[in-house]
Amino acid sequence: MTELLVEIENLKKYFPLTGGVFRKVVGKVHAVDDVSLDIREGETVGIVGESGCGKTTLGRTVLRLLNPTDGKIHFQGRDITELKGTALREIRRQMQIVFQDPMASLDPRVTIKNSVGEPLIVNKIARGPLLRNKVLELLQAVGLNEDHLNRFPHEFSGGQRQRICIARALALNPKFVVMDEPTSSTDVSVQAQTLNLMKDLQKDFKLTYMFISHNLSVVKHMSDRIAVMYLGKILELTPYDIFKTSKHPYTFALVSAVPVPDPRFAGRAQILKGEVPSPINPPTGCRFHPRCIFAQEKCKLEEPELRDVGDGHLVACHFAGELDFGKSAQMEYAQAVSSS
Repeated sequence: MTELLVEIENLKKYFPLTGGVFRKVVGKVHAVDDVSLDIREGETVGIVGESGCGKTTLGRTVLRLLNPTDGKIHFQGRDITELKGTALREIRRQMQIVFQDPMASLDPRVTIKNSVGEPLIVNKIARGPLLRNKVLELLQAVGLNEDHLNRFPHEFSGGQRQRICIARALALNPKFVVMDEPTSSTDVSVQAQTLNLMKDLQKDFKLTYMFISHNLSVVKHMSDRIAVMYLGKILELTPYDIFKTSKHPYTFALVSAVPVPDPRFAGRAQILKGEVPSPINPPTGCRFHPRCIFAQEKCKLEEPELRDVGDGHLVACHFAGELDFGKSAQMEYAQAVSSS
């Protein structure tokens, strides 16, 4: 059995809200609220959910780009929650991120050779001819060549820029990489190339991924396990096909909203009613109960635990396994999504 690489324990990240003349704290945004998650070496854990659910904040907090409000983060068995200065910089060599917008990640005035080579220079690994050779090796690993070394970011397509960002993330040979919506700015054909590239790089560089995305099909393709987030919490964590084995009402609503190119299933998506509650004042009990068609009084009063319902499938629902999502139409729909 592979060893644990990242252990997240009861992690919280709140952003203070200030108001008034003296800018006093008048509230908090509960961006990540009591999340626990283990990630093993070599696996890919997908994080999905609606916009604003806390996916990106979770990834950045795990990397200590944001300081956690509470909880613990262990990397290779070492508590990195309170690390600062040189100790934190050393750990960050092993933990990297690929941001959603590659154009915003690259300095438009700096050549690709210098952008990709900057981590090598800062960490005093390479300079001069050795730096050029190492950068060229990284670019070749992501499908680019020597002609691209002295070009600027605006001379590349969106897919190529994302490859450059991936090359830079790999410069220090990290063990853990957070992929934050890495294919959201590319078309479908380029998405497929980028996803296959990331799978190949994972094998070649022995990487562990946290893969954040809105696209359930992409997450299914990439991930060994999938965590579904809603309003700062994980509602479901499954090692199985999310399209066929979802047990939380929110997960099933996400699955049923995926478009299928088949007119037989027109209008069968389960459309969620209402708006996502405010993360400043989240609801009591189950976070999802104001929008859940199966909610009962217990859901409003008691927060459900993220419990194992069998074979490592975790669900935060009082009635997990007891709910009927509509086995004729909806389950047929979900299976059609999975096979499309």
